[in-house]
Amino acid sequence: MQDLRKLSTDVYEVNPPSKLFGHRMVAIRLPAPLGLWIHSPVALSEDLWAQLEALAPGEPRHLVIPSRTHDLYLKEWMERIPAETTYAPAALQKAHPDWAVGKTLTDDFKAPWSDVLPHQILHGAPRVSEVAFMHLPSRTLILVDSVFNHQTAGKPLLTKLILMLDGAARGISITRLFRLLIKDKRAFRAACAKVLAWEFERVLVGHGAVIEGPEVAELRAVLAAY
Repeated sequence: MQDLRKLSTDVYEVNPPSKLFGHRMVAIRLPAPLGLWIHSPVALSEDLWAQLEALAPGEPRHLVIPSRTHDLYLKEWMERIPAETTYAPAALQKAHPDWAVGKTLTDDFKAPWSDVLPHQILHGAPRVSEVAFMHLPSRTLILVDSVFNHQTAGKPLLTKLILMLDGAARGISITRLFRLLIKDKRAFRAACAKVLAWEFERVLVGHGAVIEGPEVAELRAVLAAY
């Protein structure tokens, strides 16, 4: 069973165990009647869907695809959530032209939820095209692959080996693979500077532990130093 875990007022996660890196899904209950914001979903089950339905009964569902690379479980979700409330960067739409994505995430795109969840495209890594989000009420920054937060303790041997080779075995880090995918360092730094201007107290990454407390300053240092 994949249970929603409450992290803060209106902020929930699903982070099921994985043989490798894990995959965090974020769900945010928006102010009524905006509905429910679903970010980077994990495998869909009837139980998980029922838990989500209970958060905002009868209100819209917004499916947010935050990068080109987080596309593993999307088709089953897109069968339940209308195209007009499905959002993705252009790179994802180019990779999957047959998918019904109604809205393209660009720098100046204004969504119904943008006043509480502004976004910033992490330019410079077009193959990933990651989009960062900031939930203003809870001061929560939401990333995907630009930062990992793993420790190798307790991990399977294969996971430990991959994390070590990728430079991601000691907590908060930008992996070697992601660095290779950054083609325009100046653009990436400029986008990171805009993210760092947000006043966040918690960071949810796509892979690894929640970043809170003193670790937030470490995350800021990692992004600022790139």
